[in-house]
Amino acid sequence: MSRLITYGDIHGCCSELAQLRQKIKPAKNDIEVCVGDVITRGKDSIKTLRYLQSHNIKSVLGNHEDKIVRYLQHQESVKENPIVLDEDEQDIVVNLNAEDISYLKNMPLFMQFGKITILHGGLQNRQNLNKISKKSRAQILRLRFLDQDHNFVTFGKEDDKSIFWADIYNGGQGFVVYGHQNFNEVKINQHALGIDTGCVYGGKLSAAIFQEIKDEKFSIESVNADVR
Repeated sequence: MSRLITYGDIHGCCSELAQLRQKIKPAKNDIEVCVGDVITRGKDSIKTLRYLQSHNIKSVLGNHEDKIVRYLQHQESVKENPIVLDEDEQDIVVNLNAEDISYLKNMPLFMQFGKITILHGGLQNRQNLNKISKKSRAQILRLRFLDQDHNFVTFGKEDDKSIFWADIYNGGQGFVVYGHQNFNEVKINQHALGIDTGCVYGGKLSAAIFQEIKDEKFSIESVNADVR
């Protein structure tokens, strides 16, 4: 029986991903999926991209991949590119090959396996993954906090009255496994599981392993960040 193995935000921490997989020991029929933000910030973004491809590991789109993809799309136009890349992102773009670009451009916004939904940021209860507007798509990639009326709060604008989306998520779009917001330990809610444990910031790289895709029962495996 296949397991569903989901990895938190990797951010170019390729050695930790390899260590974590050695610990989990994926079988050939297991399904491995990342929650997005597999690149940027860490030292091995290109290496990570190619590791994922060579091991048939899929990933949903993260906001960092989304920025790179949108930049590449604008580059195909004769108009000036409105997206400004930082030094790390520029280095990634110049080193992408055709296979890397195809992998990035084919990342879906979300993936579903039975009752389990994998996406990067989060969901508002009123959102339906089968009816996604451009605005909703951007919010799903970036959602962390909601205001008192359960509206999207832009990053940096949250306050002590803001509500973390997973704390009130009702499960209407499945049991959501997500990244984007890093925690010291995985964040477990009734209908959601946050598995970004801040590896690129010196924390851990974590994975949630579902023994049966039709079941929401999971175990957690982690490795500490390699700070050498």
